[in-house]
Amino acid sequence: MKTKFMMGLLVLFLLVGTGTALGAPKVNTFERPAAGIAYTLSQWGQDGWSAPWSEGMSNRSLIDTQHSYRGGKSLRIFYPKGKFDPLESGASAPFALTPGNEYYLSYWMRLSDDFSWGTTLYAGKLGLGLAGGGSCSGGMVCDGYNGFSSRMIWLSGGRAAIYYYHMGNAGQYGDYVELKNSSGSTIVYPKGQWFNIVQRLKVNTVTNGQANPDGEIEIWYNGQPAAKKTGLRFVRNGDKIDKAYFSSFFGGATDEFAPANDSYVWYDDLKVSTSRSEICELASGGCHTRKIEAEDYTYMSGVMTEPTPDTGGGLNVGGIDSQDWMAYTGINIPSAGVYQIDYRVSSINNGGQISLDLNAGGGNGTVLGTINVPNTGSWSSYRTISHTVTIPAGTHQFGIYAVTGGFDLNWWRLTKLY
Repeated sequence: MKTKFMMGLLVLFLLVGTGTALGAPKVNTFERPAAGIAYTLSQWGQDGWSAPWSEGMSNRSLIDTQHSYRGGKSLRIFYPKGKFDPLESGASAPFALTPGNEYYLSYWMRLSDDFSWGTTLYAGKLGLGLAGGGSCSGGMVCDGYNGFSSRMIWLSGGRAAIYYYHMGNAGQYGDYVELKNSSGSTIVYPKGQWFNIVQRLKVNTVTNGQANPDGEIEIWYNGQPAAKKTGLRFVRNGDKIDKAYFSSFFGGATDEFAPANDSYVWYDDLKVSTSRSEICELASGGCHTRKIEAEDYTYMSGVMTEPTPDTGGGLNVGGIDSQDWMAYTGINIPSAGVYQIDYRVSSINNGGQISLDLNAGGGNGTVLGTINVPNTGSWSSYRTISHTVTIPAGTHQFGIYAVTGGFDLNWWRLTKLY
């Protein structure tokens, strides 16, 4: 039954993959959905990601607040003890991209502290990859007409590698290249900490139906070059990259690959772009970020400072009523783009709302965006809330304005997304 089901999924994938794809998703920070719910395909769709099918998203995914790379939420994927393959382990979905010859894909991951690499055999898929056409994989022979795929995997001991299907695989299954650091040592995925993977894939050119050996795959780990494979042949037809393939499960084809204990992976800040410049993880110094303590305002109206019960101690700004504000001068934005704004808030009220304004403090400047402040349960229970805004380059005065008050603010933070 399992084999027939997987064959059905493969046929559906092949059929849908040949159609017109939707526009490429720009970013997903998982901040919109409510915490504690499964991140189903319907939820993905509300955030601009579309796929014809999925495995595990409805019953092994969760919008989580326990760990997040940035903001207050992330996507947690569950890998049950003793289970393997996409039907019973992790999650999979081929998210549609606008067909293109070259894409960059970036995401952050965190493995659970006791993540298991397997039982007696050790291998599995991890994170997202890039694919096109029929997405050749699963022991298929890639003939240039049935597509290609490129995904991250782990090997024994958590060794990191890129696993890819192309014309000319060395064996029945895909080839792989281990990720190396600058000293030439193999990179091992760490447990219990966030790390970043960026993948670039360029499809080969085709001349008179013949595949030219100029396709490429490149991987960066935490912003540093980790693997590069050139001279690849993926297609001899018009297939392009048209999928960001979420493919994260244990296996292997036997329960020897299954985890020895329940394991989890958290994902955050997914990005897909045809331009390297939009992947700020690859920029010198990474993605620009600045955290500002709420009490470090230059001007204010109507608020007070007080000792905070939040983690880290110090002060917070309290007594924030409707139409109160704080202004912060001299905030440098080195490059224009989309920024995630995080606020560390507490409240026992419903209906609070913050407006982030440019070059003002009292709600009279340019409104960059607004966000609702939730009831966190008590004044001592803080939560990070987030939204995205577009900010021009320059040195600015930012205003935080209480459209509706009734909350405390410990700090706020700007981080460039792209």
